[in-house]
Amino acid sequence: MRPRPTARILLFDAANRLLLIRMHDPAVGDADGAVLRDAYWVTIGGAIEPGETLEDAARRELVEETGLADARLGPAVWYTEHILTVGGEKRLLQETFFIAHTEVTVLATAGWTGLEREVIRELRWWALPALQESGDIFFPSSLKRHLPALIETGPLSDILRIEP
Repeated sequence: MRPRPTARILLFDAANRLLLIRMHDPAVGDADGAVLRDAYWVTIGGAIEPGETLEDAARRELVEETGLADARLGPAVWYTEHILTVGGEKRLLQETFFIAHTEVTVLATAGWTGLEREVIRELRWWALPALQESGDIFFPSSLKRHLPALIETGPLSDILRIEP
């Protein structure tokens, strides 16, 4: 099974709201190939391109998906692995989550790829209470559990391995 190293970004604004993307990609399913019927929320980010470091990919994805070239990228804080079916092929997603901060909340979508335009439904800044109370689907599935400590205490000295 081919690995798919991925850089994901936990982007916070000045009010500690987290930016998430609501999307639905019919070409992506779970380990058994089953595609979620409903749209779901994910952090910004994506696959590492050839020759990129994790940090380079995080910066690129941040600008591509938000237009925020001045956001401050911080350290990697979380890591998870899980199997997804992408375009009919089982892939081992290796996701490294970076923390980032911005003062700007107005987003631009000019850098989106054609696929992103097809699968992204909306971008939203989430306050922690609203996210915790929501019945929507979020990935990583452990986001609601790990996010409060990250907001309260900031990054740990080591990367935390979380559930996908």
